Amino acid sequence: MRDQDETIFALATPPGRAALQIIRLSGPQASLAVKTLCSHLPEPRQMAYTAMCDAKGDIIDRGMVAWFPSPSTPTGEDYAEFHLHGAPQIGHFLMLALEALPECRLADPGEFTRRAFLNGKMTLDQTEALADIIDADTIAQHRQAMARLDKPLSQTTNHWRQELIGMMVNLETALDFADEEIPDDLVDGVAIRLSQLRDDIGQLLNDANRGAIIRDGIKIALIGRPNAGKSTLLNALVGRPEAIVSPEAGTTRDIIQVTLNVAGYAVHLKDTAGLRISDSDVEKEGIRRAAETAREADIVVILIDAREPNKEVVKLALMDEVGLEVTASRPLVMPVITKRDLLMDPEANLDSPTDFTPDQPEDWISIAAKTGEGLDEWYDAIKPMMAELVGDTNEAAMISRYRHRQALTACHDSLGQAQKVDLRLHPELLAEDLRHAATALGRISGHIDVEDILDDLFSSFCIGK
Repeated sequence: MRDQDETIFALATPPGRAALQIIRLSGPQASLAVKTLCSHLPEPRQMAYTAMCDAKGDIIDRGMVAWFPSPSTPTGEDYAEFHLHGAPQIGHFLMLALEALPECRLADPGEFTRRAFLNGKMTLDQTEALADIIDADTIAQHRQAMARLDKPLSQTTNHWRQELIGMMVNLETALDFADEEIPDDLVDGVAIRLSQLRDDIGQLLNDANRGAIIRDGIKIALIGRPNAGKSTLLNALVGRPEAIVSPEAGTTRDIIQVTLNVAGYAVHLKDTAGLRISDSDVEKEGIRRAAETAREADIVVILIDAREPNKEVVKLALMDEVGLEVTASRPLVMPVITKRDLLMDPEANLDSPTDFTPDQPEDWISIAAKTGEGLDEWYDAIKPMMAELVGDTNEAAMISRYRHRQALTACHDSLGQAQKVDLRLHPELLAEDLRHAATALGRISGHIDVEDILDDLFSSFCIGK
């Protein structure tokens, strides 16, 4: 980590020509920088129109400047902003002037946010929410990230952590008077609160998948026999020829993935190799990857040619080949009949017309991806399945990252161990389990053991963040 005594600056708006650009700076030399470039220091927290000059006294630009003394600033340090005209050269000249000042340098990626965290302006999970806001591509992702920024998970976990610390203090007091019998009310109170707290964390963990799905996107795998119409459906949904479509069986060998915005959710749609017995090592590997993709998906769309006479049997066979249990709750399975246009076209060139049947199992939909028929029905059928995965969209999921889930699971396990300890016999063991649980919760907000993840987190931010 770089020296926090240095003053950092960066362009806070996207690079390139625009109506305006903003350069922000933070650190102990911020007031000096403003006075040097503007010849005066404006009133705190008031925008002032002024000329900005370089060391020679040449005017770089005339624009707005704002000055914010610490600690009530975004970073907790002295902070300032220059609002300039949007020509890139103007911003370049101003940053050269700032760089010439003592103890001033260009910020590293995410360094403004890192300083806000280190100065107590944000918790670690809030900085993660900010990163998710920057990366959000859909309404659901943005809504969830904003909710976690305004009401971070650490608000809840810090409250639980304080409760655990309170219990630990009571236990330490009991240990100090080890010769005396531990009061019944303390034993009963600890047991009741441990049970309630563990149940609360368990309920939160049950919601973990929903947050991860919204943040990372819903994974939908297309599987089926060769030439079942998987690539045609993918191309139709994307609106461009993303996958090769050919009458030749086995065209798709590797996984082809595209990302769509469906009903406000990010969807990762994956086209897979056709499932069949093959002598080709390359095709065998493609089929193996298809099975793996299906098992890891949130929704599996099984495409079955309309000419198949026993569609339910084909569906069950395909599920067995990729290792999906019929009774499993995940992934969700959607069977789809393809090429329905051939059934309706008496002039179609059919290899085996006797195999055709217009019947379809109840609740199955049929499409003709080549012509676009039935795609609206596909969307109507997939939306409730996505809603089942993400749950109540009116309330954002509390957990959206694997790190949060890991910390809560560790806390939940430690509390489970604590419940097995006889407080009267081994209060020191119970205190140790509570300490492990409190430490796990502290990792969420960033109170404990965070240095190892800070570099990775903040490096994903842009320079001006």
